[in-house]
Parts: sequence; C-alpha cells; structure tokens
Amino acid sequence: MIYVTHNRFKELAACGETLNIPYGTELKTAGQFIITKEGKPVCFATSENAKKHFARNDDGMGLERGKLTWAIAYSQRVRKGENGRVQRFTDQEIELLEREWAHFLRQDVEVILFNEDFFAAEVPELQKLADALHIKVRR
Repeated sequence: MIYVTHNRFKELAACGETLNIPYGTELKTAGQFIITKEGKPVCFATSENAKKHFARNDDGMGLERGKLTWAIAYSQRVRKGENGRVQRFTDQEIELLEREWAHFLRQDVEVILFNEDFFAAEVPELQKLADALHIKVRR
C-alpha cells in the first residue's frame, strides 16, 4: 500500500528516531508499518499518527484525501451546542453523522470517532461529507 504525507511528520517514530518527513513524501508499508524509503518504521498504518500525517495514495488522490480527513476529523473548529457548551460538532451535525454517515463512525464509543473506512474513503464522498458539515477545505 502507498501512503503520502499530507501533514509534515516531525516526531518520534517507531524506529526510535525523530524523523522529519516533508509534505508530499510517498511511503510504503511493510507488514503493519508505514516505512521510510530506507525501511525505517514510522508508525502503524492504523495509528493516530498515521491518520494525522499520512493518507492512502493508491489512487493518486492521497493529498486531497488527507486534506479532507484532516479538516473533518482534526481541525480546531468550535461550535456551541444547544445547552451552550463548546463542542466540535453541533447537535444537528452529530445527528446527521449518525444518520447518514454512520458507516464512517466507530460504533463502540460515546463520542464521534472516525473509523478506518473514513480514512480510506474516496475523495468525492469525503468532499460530500465536508460540504454537509459546512467544513471548508483549502485546495
């Protein structure tokens, strides 16, 4: 599987070294790890670091996919709930996610967490979700 860096990785990697992997760098997998061209393991392909920094790029759309998944799952947007509390998604957006996009959500938790299918989704479907949530993505 091929991955691309959509958000610079400058952290401690699984190999025990601090790596600096620039935007746009393509990486492959070995077993369950995303690895550098030199074969150093960076992180598990299903880890939070992988989701925040790398996107699947088998179809050549990894940078677009990464921008969309980052904007939807990790951006720092803040909304006010009906009771005035600050939250990531409004109550209406949560209902929309649970009703129409449940196939992208982890079902075993009480908060909105996106599953592996979300991070591997096709770009047009992610764009449709971003539009439904009124999330703007820089292109």
